[in-house]
Amino acid sequence: MSSSSILVTDASGGTPPPATTPEPARFVVHAWTPGPRGLAVVTQLAVLGALLHFAAQLWTDAFEGTQRMQPVPIAIGLVLRVILPLAFVSALRRGHRATVDVDTHQWTLTLRGGARMEIPFEAVAELRPWRLPLPGPGLALRMRSGRAFSHALEVEDAVPLLNALSQHGAAGATQAHTLVRYAQARHALWRRRWYHLLVKFVLFPLVPTAILFYSYQVISFGGPLAEYKMYGLEAYLRSFGRYYAPVSLCMLLFACFWRVVAEGAALLAAWLLPAWARGVRRAAEWGCRLVYYVGILALIGARFMV
Repeated sequence: MSSSSILVTDASGGTPPPATTPEPARFVVHAWTPGPRGLAVVTQLAVLGALLHFAAQLWTDAFEGTQRMQPVPIAIGLVLRVILPLAFVSALRRGHRATVDVDTHQWTLTLRGGARMEIPFEAVAELRPWRLPLPGPGLALRMRSGRAFSHALEVEDAVPLLNALSQHGAAGATQAHTLVRYAQARHALWRRRWYHLLVKFVLFPLVPTAILFYSYQVISFGGPLAEYKMYGLEAYLRSFGRYYAPVSLCMLLFACFWRVVAEGAALLAAWLLPAWARGVRRAAEWGCRLVYYVGILALIGARFMV
């Protein structure tokens, strides 16, 4: 029998399956160069300053019993100083969307335009979380040459990526870093779906608005529909809008203030009590919900009891 007719079989008598190369693990990231990332960070810090400024004015009015905050100037200020800058940062992030493929010998960074950068595992000396997690949590790469890699990687939860790299000895002890724990808990427990925002900032403000508007209608016109019967639907809806606009804006600023408090508490817990980082994050998230959904109604109830 010629050698060409010989087939190699496995122990069960069948033909062995062909050798396959495992598919590389893929992760979606945002790859930033220093300039655009610095611009995004400055923009986000300016937005934070604007929100804290508006929140401070809100608290001043609440404690002093004044009404210096008017809906139209606040709305214009929020659009110019908050919404448009955040839209700019969002556009920057979309422009820097990328993927990381972790293979058996290297990891490959593919940028949005299609450019690919292949990085051997042995070429990376260190992965360091960003000291300032803006425009989101991320990682900086330090090469064995002593230079920083040209792109830093923003990734909301870096643990899966770091676990994939650790199989090749490329992640070190970065998984246990304070900011990595903070980002992991934040990604798992902070809800940011569009319908959550719709319920929180558009629909729920209708509840306190309805309470205040009802009392206004009863006191001023003698009944909940008296203005409608006297002046028509347009006047009635305009009056409702005059209540809804300031109430919804104040609730937005109220939520922003407590979000800053919650993020500070979660970051502090990840630093001081790493094992409790997830629990503190969960408590902070529930605290924000209780303060927003229950605390606001309690404040309105206390106002009517005075």
